[in-house]
Amino acid sequence: MIEHGIVIKKDKSGLEVRMQPSSACAHCNLCNLKDANFPVLRVDEPVECAPGDRVDVEVSPGFAIKSAFLLFFLPLVMLVVGYYLFPELVDIPGMNAMYQGIIGGILGLVLSFVGLHFYDKHLQKKGTQKQARVVRVRK
Repeated sequence: MIEHGIVIKKDKSGLEVRMQPSSACAHCNLCNLKDANFPVLRVDEPVECAPGDRVDVEVSPGFAIKSAFLLFFLPLVMLVVGYYLFPELVDIPGMNAMYQGIIGGILGLVLSFVGLHFYDKHLQKKGTQKQARVVRVRK
């Protein structure tokens, strides 16, 4: 998937690109929001360009698909698993199994969001910039 942006900073290790927000930005989480609420992507590769140049950035399709799966399907799966598994593992005396399932579903949903939060922190430490590269510089 190719997105467009403007180079805002260049140094020896790479460049920072202010991306043009698109509908795909909500699913990716590759950029940071820091330049007046515009997504800013750090690309760690040497590119011949200057601040102010327009660039086309290619985001790895596999990364985009994995991000969409984790953000949308994992919470749904954990909700269903929690609903059916919690009453089997935990028996709360005097409580209907349906209500126990609802509690389990909510716990599964919360656990999926907590897990996604820590996975996001892991990706930020690891550096997900390798998932994006500049394919063209438009002056």
